Amino acid sequence: MREWFTPLEVIITILCVALLTVILLPGMLVARDTAREQSCQDSLRQLGTAFLEYEKVHGGLPPRRSGFNDGNAYGGWGGFILPHLLTDDQATAYDTRFDFFDPRNKQIVETQLPVFLCPASPAERFVQIQSQASTKSLNPNKETVYTCKAATVDFITSNGVQMARSGYGINAMGKDGRIGNQRQPMTDNQDLPLSKVTDGLSNTLLLIEQAGRPAAWYNRKKQPGDGQFGLSPNARGAWAGWGSISFGAVNPETGQRPPRGDSTDCSVNCNNWLGIYGFHKQGGNVLFCDGSVRLIGKKLDPLTFAYLTIRDDGHLIQHDDF
Repeated sequence: MREWFTPLEVIITILCVALLTVILLPGMLVARDTAREQSCQDSLRQLGTAFLEYEKVHGGLPPRRSGFNDGNAYGGWGGFILPHLLTDDQATAYDTRFDFFDPRNKQIVETQLPVFLCPASPAERFVQIQSQASTKSLNPNKETVYTCKAATVDFITSNGVQMARSGYGINAMGKDGRIGNQRQPMTDNQDLPLSKVTDGLSNTLLLIEQAGRPAAWYNRKKQPGDGQFGLSPNARGAWAGWGSISFGAVNPETGQRPPRGDSTDCSVNCNNWLGIYGFHKQGGNVLFCDGSVRLIGKKLDPLTFAYLTIRDDGHLIQHDDF
């Protein structure tokens, strides 16, 4: 028997392998993307279950951010629902009476927990925090500047709506282009009963995917810089930090504000600081107040996005609208 291939056989083998790769690779990539999308949705479902378990215990959804103008220790919804996500030993490693960046919480806060991530987004991310202990933190040392490489989160809730200053924005929200920041399903510094979500739990957004933090991404292009708010304790992107930001649409060409004020404005996959943003071809994932999860396509109307964000605007929205 021969122990080697002839040159012709080698060439034929290489061509066959290359042909098989061309044929199979697209399907393999689609399968990979589908698996990542499913894993992302599974994470949101786990978070939704944790939110509802928290609500059963405390009579309301947790604060989207604490330490907002009232002197509480800095933190957000991620730290509050932690006991409903992890084992007792892990959950007790986080103490909401201390700032999330405090040495008391540093070990768990710097731990990247898979439930807070979408695997389709870039890996190896963290949010650098430098701050002294806040006024109401139980840490008596208010002089030392603490540092923390906080692990990231790809999901966030709303603390307001930014609308276009023309077109649909004027008709919907008024000339100031904004709407009050206390009309979302989570509020600041205190629990909010589900009974306040009068538009319906299945029609009100609890979390949206805004993947890629702390970097800013516009239309699949990473922007220079380290993200919004720098090193401050109100920086966004850490799972234990402030978990909300103002939602809105952007110009589809630039990925930035101001939007145009018409139906061409982009709400999905154009800007990961304002709209829904996922590293998925078809759109981004969202979690509703009833615990359900959906993939939202790129053609989401910006006005519908705003109505889904607000818990009590009274607009009737059909599932076909989004």
